[in-house]
Amino acid sequence: MRVFVVLAICLAISHGKVTPDYFPQCKRSDPEINKCILDGVEAMRENLRAGIPEVSIPPLEPFVVPTLKLDRTAPNLRLKAVVKNMRALGGGDFRIEKLKLNLNNKYAAEVKLLLPRLAVTADYDVRGSRLLVLDIDGKGKLRGNFTGISVIAKGAAKLIEKDGVQYLQADKVVTRVKIGHGQVAFDDTERPLAASSAANFFNASPNVVLDILNPLIDESSAAILKAFLNKVLAKIPLKEVLLEDDPAPAA
Repeated sequence: MRVFVVLAICLAISHGKVTPDYFPQCKRSDPEINKCILDGVEAMRENLRAGIPEVSIPPLEPFVVPTLKLDRTAPNLRLKAVVKNMRALGGGDFRIEKLKLNLNNKYAAEVKLLLPRLAVTADYDVRGSRLLVLDIDGKGKLRGNFTGISVIAKGAAKLIEKDGVQYLQADKVVTRVKIGHGQVAFDDTERPLAASSAANFFNASPNVVLDILNPLIDESSAAILKAFLNKVLAKIPLKEVLLEDDPAPAA
């Protein structure tokens, strides 16, 4: 989920009345604008850990998702679940491997992140679900540790106008998430033995299970990211998102 924060910054990095003073100044015409943004994100790392409420960026430590609904049917997978109170630790250690902006008559960004590890806890309620030959039903708490996480996110924004002021709005967002390894545990209040079997099944072959879940992870991440970006971008006028060159002095 940390990629949401970083891509939001890549699209909305600015300096002005809305944004805090410690935000870096990056001009649209800067031939090294990608480096300007990367340097700025690194300089703000500690602020990102604590969150930046002025532009609706939540804390990285922990990163909290109040509610997530999952509903998907695919080969080897039928999943209907509600996940609440998700908390993840470790996002503050993100590393940006790649950043590419396209500001040539459009507003687009691509970013690749690496996360060494994430420790996740969440409350879950799963009904009528199946993974391969394993039936999954129950309610309780999930604990998981995931390592070697890479995320590629691509986003494009469009211009909108509100009260005569131009803003950006995320239009298309795609994510690709790859998790190197994971281990989970379930504290189930309804079917503890079945939950223990499910955890053992996952932990014996995490890569197999994660490969099956990948399309769901990608789609859910993209939907959450788009909503998150629009919450941030709706607060910042375009003139503060990208600084223009100073006007040439009069002759």
